[in-house]
Amino acid sequence: MTDVDLATADGQDRYVPSATRDITSAGHEGVYEWVAEYLVNPGMKVLDFGCGTGYGSALLARSGASVDGVDSSPAAITYANVNFAGSNVRFVVADLMQPLPEPCTPRSYDLAASSEVLEHVVDPFAFVRGMADSVNDNGVCFVGTPNRLWSFEHVPDGHLLARSHLMEFTPPALTALLGTFFDEVNLMVRLFPEGAMPTDVPAPTDVPPPETSPDRPPRPQVVRYTVSLVRKVAPGAVERIKRAIESPQSAQATAPIPAAPIPQEWFATDIVWASADDPSVDMNRAVGLAAVCRKPRRNRQ
Repeated sequence: MTDVDLATADGQDRYVPSATRDITSAGHEGVYEWVAEYLVNPGMKVLDFGCGTGYGSALLARSGASVDGVDSSPAAITYANVNFAGSNVRFVVADLMQPLPEPCTPRSYDLAASSEVLEHVVDPFAFVRGMADSVNDNGVCFVGTPNRLWSFEHVPDGHLLARSHLMEFTPPALTALLGTFFDEVNLMVRLFPEGAMPTDVPAPTDVPPPETSPDRPPRPQVVRYTVSLVRKVAPGAVERIKRAIESPQSAQATAPIPAAPIPQEWFATDIVWASADDPSVDMNRAVGLAAVCRKPRRNRQ
């Protein structure tokens, strides 16, 4: 595995856990931590749908579940087997657009969870159908994905958040997609915590200081955080962002991005999209969406 960059294996941007707890780890590990706390019970049979490097499957298993992790990347599954497989965690290479191979039995799971995968797939309908088909009639599906409304406003020129994203969903679009396969969809927004920049988190060290000249005003510090974030999530997008923010207008239009959200505050679990116009909800902080889906529809072909 030493000659494989897991972060970009198979043309995808995959999260690889490290000892650092920052905005990237909170956004990836923090989602699984929330699922493990609120949706997993001991003895459950759980499917990690698009498990990547396997860290999330291991987190879910710590709550007493038996977890199968499936992913289309042989490189990621190899890493997962080496680092996270155990007596109650196993990993399988699978095409998520097709029926899953053995030992993954259809309609046998109590919970199917997918975090930061939907935005990468070529056929979102086939993807969600696969999740619905994997759970039993009383099963639950969890889907986490970026909020297109946030990326449109906060990524320069309205680009998607990462180069490997094929589609990002607005709240109504995600609700409509999931409603095709589930009778009950509870949509939530994932929020950055209060405050534009926590004072106890140091500024990134891998971004050069702002350039100044008589013809170019200083870049706002938020641009440094934007580039630092994207370098971790999607390295190939850094140059694109640098080009996009050369104009003062683009830089000034970029809203602050906090450096390290607190995992417990990453979710606003009591906010559904229907009540998102509540003035107490700062939608400028709603970087991601999450949905808990129940009652899978069996008559959808």
